[in-house]
Amino acid sequence: MQGVPQTGLSPAPNNLYLSQKSSPWKTIFSMLTLVIIVFFFVQIFVLVISGFLDSDLDGDLGPMDPLMVIFGTLCSTPFLLLFLVMRKPKLAHIVRLETNLSGSNAHYITPGTLIQTPHQTLLQHHLIHNTAPLEMPKFSHLWIIFIIGTIISAIFMAPLLVLGLETTAILLFLIIALPAWVIGFSTPVFAWWSTSNEYFGLRTTRRQGEWMLIAGMLSTLPALAINSLISPIIINLFGLSITDEYSLGYGMILFLSAPIGEELSKACAVLFLARFIDSPKRGFQIGFSVGLGFALLENMIYILGALFTGEGAAISFVFTAILRAIGSIPGHATWTGITGYAIGCYVIKKRWNKMSLGVFDKSKSNLESKWILFNKKSGQPMISSRSEIGQKSIPKWLSAGQDKMITMTDKPVKAILIAIICHSLWNGSLWLTSVILQDSSLLMQLMANMITIITLIVLLWIILRRLIPYALEETNITTE
Repeated sequence: MQGVPQTGLSPAPNNLYLSQKSSPWKTIFSMLTLVIIVFFFVQIFVLVISGFLDSDLDGDLGPMDPLMVIFGTLCSTPFLLLFLVMRKPKLAHIVRLETNLSGSNAHYITPGTLIQTPHQTLLQHHLIHNTAPLEMPKFSHLWIIFIIGTIISAIFMAPLLVLGLETTAILLFLIIALPAWVIGFSTPVFAWWSTSNEYFGLRTTRRQGEWMLIAGMLSTLPALAINSLISPIIINLFGLSITDEYSLGYGMILFLSAPIGEELSKACAVLFLARFIDSPKRGFQIGFSVGLGFALLENMIYILGALFTGEGAAISFVFTAILRAIGSIPGHATWTGITGYAIGCYVIKKRWNKMSLGVFDKSKSNLESKWILFNKKSGQPMISSRSEIGQKSIPKWLSAGQDKMITMTDKPVKAILIAIICHSLWNGSLWLTSVILQDSSLLMQLMANMITIITLIVLLWIILRRLIPYALEETNITTE
């Protein structure tokens, strides 16, 4: 290699396209792996925060426990490293040769790499982001998997309800527990994610889409610290108890701490993704996806708890999975979508201002490579990054139409307050119902809770169907 000069990297030309194979399920499997890693990281890292603030978890500030801090740090580090390895940028090294009489027959490009050609050639090589479009399975397929999986899981768990904790019933439960957990917590979230990807009419790369969901997952860490550690300490300072589920202190965790902590954490996650925002509609998409990411991690805990309720696992699993699929999951997405829309308006206005901060510089999001998507089986091109993407006609179950749409605010602070109030009304209604009927019969409590839940879900859907047509409008923002 002596005497052959090294050819340095050069910027890729504008007409360079990378071919990508269509693989709609790849994103699902990737997110399933990541959510489990993030789940364990978040749950363990809370020990670190607890070791600093309230190591005995009694709701009072202190004592500090260095051993808990060290133990939590050591145990959470492997999951953090796994996360960083999985999220490292995917780069493609492109080498291009062009016949030219003034070229050379040998090209030295990297240590240990020498390219020789029979003819004189000019060589260029580029290092670019290897991106692909966000592909998702059809949302109908995901809902079918959820429904069938829930039914089969309930059938396998039914012997526990009939026979009790007998060997056969326990064995059937153990066989289905893990698949039921994965299907119960993930498929509804992915179905909503697929719905937004299909109907929002926005070109989104796979890496962008994944970061939206991941940001929502990571936002559970500060929210969990606020709800589990900081708020109990503050509430105890006022002399209120949080041990009794019917007490005011316990209720304040549900209708005050949780809405404030969670909506602020999700808003910060949306702001972290500001470099992706190119329109208020994109802001709504990011907020919607961040809410889904938050719900994905939260759902893991609720579905896991529903599975381990003894003989009643079949009922609690089906009840929890279905109600969260049509209630809590779209609820998180809707409230954060409102926040995301307002942040989108704010970011766009900042970009129009020449004195805006670099974090809102749109050029930072234009580093993605161009691509052509091929059908894996036929080898034929499907779409490319230059293809026009049109917004599909939104079905009536998802949109009430433009004549009934609700105007969303473009003020981030106001939007966050609206999200907090909506979230608080959801949690507070359920808690207040249980407090009012705490001395009533079990049947009365169940009926009242069901009526409350159904009412909340109906109201949520009325709001969501009226927000979406406004969020997807392209002309809602005005310059200042």
